[in-house]
Amino acid sequence: MEEERRWEDLTQDCLVRVFCNLGLDDLTLAVPFVCRSWREASLDPQCWKHLDFRELDFGSGSGLARRLKQELRVESFSFSALMKLCLARSRGSAVELAIPSSLAPPYSETSCPRLKVLALPSLLRKDEEQLPELISKLKELEVLEITWKPRCFLEILEQVRLNCPNFIGLHLCGFFDNREAHAIVRCLPKLKILVLSASYLRKEDVVAILDGCTELEVVDVSSCRGFDADREILKKASGIKKFECGGCSLMQGRTDFFYDHDDVFMALSIMN
Repeated sequence: MEEERRWEDLTQDCLVRVFCNLGLDDLTLAVPFVCRSWREASLDPQCWKHLDFRELDFGSGSGLARRLKQELRVESFSFSALMKLCLARSRGSAVELAIPSSLAPPYSETSCPRLKVLALPSLLRKDEEQLPELISKLKELEVLEITWKPRCFLEILEQVRLNCPNFIGLHLCGFFDNREAHAIVRCLPKLKILVLSASYLRKEDVVAILDGCTELEVVDVSSCRGFDADREILKKASGIKKFECGGCSLMQGRTDFFYDHDDVFMALSIMN
């Protein structure tokens, strides 16, 4: 009779390969408490390379918060504490970091020298001001995603130009003027993926980007205001593998109220 094999008898390498496919909640609150071999395998840095916090519920009364306080034997729970724990377990090997909306990244605890993908929510001004310095340290960064374009956008582009030679992807929403469009061309010569859906861009700025970023493979300017996807734009985009422009339209009236306005989200929602 063949002897029954048990999960805890698997080699650590096998366990690590399995655990790499688990979410952060299971890696933090479930796996380490099954047995010693599972705990040891779950602490392997390979399990903590992809730190996507966006699907977790960080409400003070959530099940995640209760379980964290119980299992980790702490009186209070914070996103900063969980992020610090996950980063510590990654031992600098994390390649993806995604912060959920409404939560500011704890910059002082963000040590990810090998980071390739960084996804951030809309930030308060005091948090935005720290972004250029953070980007300057991410030498291997390839993709940056920010829910809403920060005021220091030009500074961020300059830091990417100076420090991130492998950068290929930019995702964000906002009002883009001529200076910013040309900065994208100047600072991101190897850009392959550009997602600016639901933003405001003028036709001449879209044309400048399409003409200047010659390696683009994916472009999403769907639901944008400020231009129509006419024949000229479609012709210039004909060599791009995936070009999405559905729902684009001109916006009548003034547009200067977007500059330095704290309620840009509301303004764009009214337009849509």
